[in-house]
Amino acid sequence: MKKMLLFAVGILVFWCLPASAADGPGVIWAGGGLRLADESAPAYLADAFVSLGQMDNLYVFANPTFLIKRSEAGLDLGVGARLPVLGGQALAGYNIFLDYTTDNSHKRLGAGAEFFHRNFSGHLNLYLPFSDEHDGETAIPGIDLSFGIPVPNAPFVVVWPGAYYYKGDDRSDMKGMSLMVEVKPVRAVSVFFGGRNDAIESGRNDRGEIFAKVEVTIPMKRLGEDLFSFDKGQYPVNVNTLLDHRVVREPFITYEQGGR
Repeated sequence: MKKMLLFAVGILVFWCLPASAADGPGVIWAGGGLRLADESAPAYLADAFVSLGQMDNLYVFANPTFLIKRSEAGLDLGVGARLPVLGGQALAGYNIFLDYTTDNSHKRLGAGAEFFHRNFSGHLNLYLPFSDEHDGETAIPGIDLSFGIPVPNAPFVVVWPGAYYYKGDDRSDMKGMSLMVEVKPVRAVSVFFGGRNDAIESGRNDRGEIFAKVEVTIPMKRLGEDLFSFDKGQYPVNVNTLLDHRVVREPFITYEQGGR
């Protein structure tokens, strides 16, 4: 695990080095989080959003994420692009991720499409593992779709309905609905709580899961006390403020227990 930690730190440093260039690529924000669930082990995340530059209206970025769960480390390396559409009233984007975890050496390729509107956002992700079965665990392919819907009179509250499907290899498919509520009382902190039909992170499809998560996001150029003062937000949302939005996806590789 120490080697994985050093490797992750090296990757993050690689992404962050360009931040020293005044007009070039740089780190927009850095953060992390803690996720707790009744059917899964506690998980810790550290991530950053790195601007890689802009080509005409195309905004290119990287969103690396480092994970720890059950003393096992993981790394999600992703790049993507976003651009204004509908006359600047919305943003469209896509991303590609390479996910790896030391937990039985699971590996996965992810591809996502996203759409940010003034009144909602939509996020579609496809997950394609390419690792072999290890110790009775098999990474399985899947797809998910989620929507972020701000509450008009309280836009610091966002409702996230979603659906997912993971194709089982040796066991039944994991499929169902999810519902999550995000509360962002200050700019730097978001609190999530919700549930879904399956405990995806622990490889179980025989019972539902209730979870909670806290995320911290610290912008590199707007440090100050205002980050922790109450911020109601705005509605409709200014989509230009979402160019640096954290990629919405399942960071943990989904697997099933019980090999052939």
